[in-house]
Amino acid sequence: MLSQKPEFRTIAEVNPPTLPDSTHRRLEGSWSDVLITDNVFGKIRVSPYAFAARITHDVPSVHPTVVVSTRDRNHLAIESEVRGALGNGVDSFLVVPGDTFPAVARAAEHLDVVEHLRALQSAMPAFEVGLPTRLDRSQFRSRVSAGAQFLVTVPVLEPGPLGEALVDMDLSTDDPPVFVAVIPPFSPTWVEKMAAWRALAGPDLAAKVAELEPAYRRQWAWEQVDAVRKVAEEGGAAGVVLMGLKFDTVVGEAAEALG
Repeated sequence: MLSQKPEFRTIAEVNPPTLPDSTHRRLEGSWSDVLITDNVFGKIRVSPYAFAARITHDVPSVHPTVVVSTRDRNHLAIESEVRGALGNGVDSFLVVPGDTFPAVARAAEHLDVVEHLRALQSAMPAFEVGLPTRLDRSQFRSRVSAGAQFLVTVPVLEPGPLGEALVDMDLSTDDPPVFVAVIPPFSPTWVEKMAAWRALAGPDLAAKVAELEPAYRRQWAWEQVDAVRKVAEEGGAAGVVLMGLKFDTVVGEAAEALG
């Protein structure tokens, strides 16, 4: 499990399909750990709990972590899903508030959900609960105090700002593992879009990408991801989570580029 301070690892974020299929089998041989999203931007997909269950049954070499979005759910609904997932061998859950686009009428408080799930741990099969965090010492400490057993940071787009941010977080060996989210900076417009969603990047990154030859941009973007991995490891992080990619890119180009 991610909370057990494993060796430094690269995790791929994966969107479930819109309808049940066998695409999850393509993860075999490409990734050992995946983070499964929960209806991002309100787009209805296969349940991440069910998708993770299929992975545990069909691709046992891959360890799934389910994103538990508290958007449009209450404690009862979330606990029911978690109980079902536990029965299918899923043991890792990252609780997030979920996006608010499109607007939602209600949402459970994600910190309350973590407290609720932590209280259930002694009576259920072993599982872990994580939380997102900014690259900010104050919020990180508050999330640890709230019961997070592992944490995933806001995404970063380049290595430069990351090193200083990790120093400021002042991670120690007693802290829960921290995984740095990373998004490849493929194009100027993509950089600007991700920065608008609070991904961490220097102010001149979009201009820097725009100056590159278009044919070289993707290779350069993967080099940035690899550099982020190195900075993350040197800064005491437990790994990185590759985000913002289509499934075909995750099992194809990304797996090849990042080994």
